[in-house]
Amino acid sequence: MTCLTKLYDLHSHTTASDGVLSPCQLVQRAVDNQVNVLAITDHDTIQGLAPARDYIATHQLPLELINGVEISTLWKNTEVHIVGLNIDTQNASLNTLLTEQENQRIERAKAIAYRLKKVSIDNAYEQAQIYAKGDIVSRAHFARFLVAKGYAKDINRAFKKYLGKSGYAYVAPKWTSIDNAIAVIHQSAGQAVLAHPSRYDFTLSKMRTLMHYFKECAGDGIEVSQSRQTLDDLNLLAKCANDFNLLASQGSDFHDAISYLDLGKTHRLPDSVTPIWYNWPTAD
Repeated sequence: MTCLTKLYDLHSHTTASDGVLSPCQLVQRAVDNQVNVLAITDHDTIQGLAPARDYIATHQLPLELINGVEISTLWKNTEVHIVGLNIDTQNASLNTLLTEQENQRIERAKAIAYRLKKVSIDNAYEQAQIYAKGDIVSRAHFARFLVAKGYAKDINRAFKKYLGKSGYAYVAPKWTSIDNAIAVIHQSAGQAVLAHPSRYDFTLSKMRTLMHYFKECAGDGIEVSQSRQTLDDLNLLAKCANDFNLLASQGSDFHDAISYLDLGKTHRLPDSVTPIWYNWPTAD
């Protein structure tokens, strides 16, 4: 049973990756939204965790912070994200992998800027750095720059025209593998969760193939409850979690304070699944 008296949000982003709120702003918003347990899961970095934890302690916020990360991987030429929860941020294997991923992000960002220059968009890397606020530049930062300067009407169009697979400036990533991401998360004493499995534009058959492979690699859980989700999708993912004997997680995948995607704004997990936190020391 999933007697949910605490509100969990186990997938969120800060300015340490491609979110728009600083770590301090994010945890304050979580409290304002009555979230009790929050995981910060920035893309391939853990740099947002320490300032968030310090802010919680300084202001004595009623919030439990879970050490998290979202690791980018490649599977069948598709980018798939693996969330690590309750990770040991001092683990050597984890930090080695994140450094490798960070270097890949920098190389990719510079390659994207080079391709944008070829279509007469100059200084894109330097402009995207402004939106990254000193952290690693991602495609989301390029998108914000392109929209701000009028090259695209909105973020979706920026990806479609420039940054997505069919865009002028698309550069294929060179991320780690799913099995290696899971192994490193386990080496850091964490749990590995397949992020937003129904958002990869897969057929149901391919999505289940991914889940089967994820389970074979010793993955622990999948995100069952997400933001912007229908009840049919929620129930489908709950069934998949049980079919593959995986734990169920939930998270908003928060990046920005917009009405349809906010911290804590997800469906309650169905009673049929076992939540990822069922044996955590502070779980309900």
